[in-house]
Amino acid sequence: MKRTNHHLDVLLFDNEEKKQGTIIRKPGSRKLYILFYYFNRRVEKTTGLNDTRKNREKVRLWLDRIIERRDAGKLIFAEAFPGAPEEEKAYFAKLEGWQYAPEPRDIIFGHYIQEWYENVWNHYPEGTKKDDYRLIIDYWLVPYFKEMTFFQISGVELQKFINSMKWKKGAKKGQPLSKARAKNILIPLRTIWNDACDQFRWVLHNPFGNLKKHLPKTPAKRREGFRFGEWLEFLKHVDPWYQPVVELMLLTGMINSEIAGLRKSDIRPDYILVQHTIVRGKEHDTPKTVYRIRKIPITQAVRKRLDILQERSTGELLVTTENGSTFRPSNFLKSVWARAARESRITDKVPYSLRHSFAAWALTLRVDPNRLVRLMGHGSKKMVYEVYGDYIEGLEEDFWLILEYFGRDFVEGKAKQPPHLLAYPGMMVQPGFHQVIIEETRSPVLPLKTF
Repeated sequence: MKRTNHHLDVLLFDNEEKKQGTIIRKPGSRKLYILFYYFNRRVEKTTGLNDTRKNREKVRLWLDRIIERRDAGKLIFAEAFPGAPEEEKAYFAKLEGWQYAPEPRDIIFGHYIQEWYENVWNHYPEGTKKDDYRLIIDYWLVPYFKEMTFFQISGVELQKFINSMKWKKGAKKGQPLSKARAKNILIPLRTIWNDACDQFRWVLHNPFGNLKKHLPKTPAKRREGFRFGEWLEFLKHVDPWYQPVVELMLLTGMINSEIAGLRKSDIRPDYILVQHTIVRGKEHDTPKTVYRIRKIPITQAVRKRLDILQERSTGELLVTTENGSTFRPSNFLKSVWARAARESRITDKVPYSLRHSFAAWALTLRVDPNRLVRLMGHGSKKMVYEVYGDYIEGLEEDFWLILEYFGRDFVEGKAKQPPHLLAYPGMMVQPGFHQVIIEETRSPVLPLKTF
């Protein structure tokens, strides 16, 4: 069958071509491919070589040797095509009469990752973890490990990888990543390594065991909440359109992605049902963890901000930009938040600081830690105390201001006690009077407060 270089496509073989195989070039590609039959199964592989006369001669000689070994019953497919999918190598190994069990030096990371995406990653539940894994793998892991076998991925090689991890663009270009970011990049790599070892029954030395001392020494920045006066100063410089948004975040502990995904139908008579998120422009019906699906009681302070948002929203999403488009946390951070930070000169805070402030302020008001855990969407008090429980210098001095801002109904919760029966630390209530008398305690003496 006669062909020209411009019309080399996948065609039916005649008997002679089935015996000898052929060389083709696909439309739109400059690379040469080989086609031949093995155990009556069609095999097509790229050579990676451009279509030149010299390369055709080279590929023809190589294909002739493949055919010769095939016809003599001596072809070992896994050795001839080490980059072929593992399923294909195992399939032909069985027909060749042996059990295919690849060694770490036989499996190239770049080839394995494609199978891992299909067989493992595709079955991850939709969410930020799945998206983050894909970003890390494509941006950091594949460029570095693509051509390496698993045998080459040793502890020493991982140390080299850690030392190579630097910002690739932006103002920090060339600077080492933080310790926390470097650890996050290693998590998917460790997952892929463990999956490969489990799949191929490898018993290997763990290359991740001694990496802690090699991680970057840059200290992670602690996220600290606002003092009350600091918050008012910052809020004054926030774009008026977004003021009820950031206040709602502070009053509820909701984060950017939850605010972005909040729908009008999530606002119930007495509570907000947090169940939707929008992360990187993608809407998710399943939050980060099952605990993040929660009910946040609507206090008078929360209701005030919700009313503003509901009145101006024209669609199902409660929070939008001023032109009606979807609220995007990254855009909000770069424009609205960054501008308020510059103008207020409070530059050590990020939007997530609002969640830290919510926790710290609630603990200052002596809210039951178990209740706070549920309000924030965590599984235990450990997270609240270890991550959000950092002491904010002088915050106890803001007690009355925080109480007024949050409202007594936030502290009382569902309690039906009369106002004069609700006591606070450092206070003695006289029944029958709507007056709180301050006793001397370890806390600073606060001014007389009448409700």
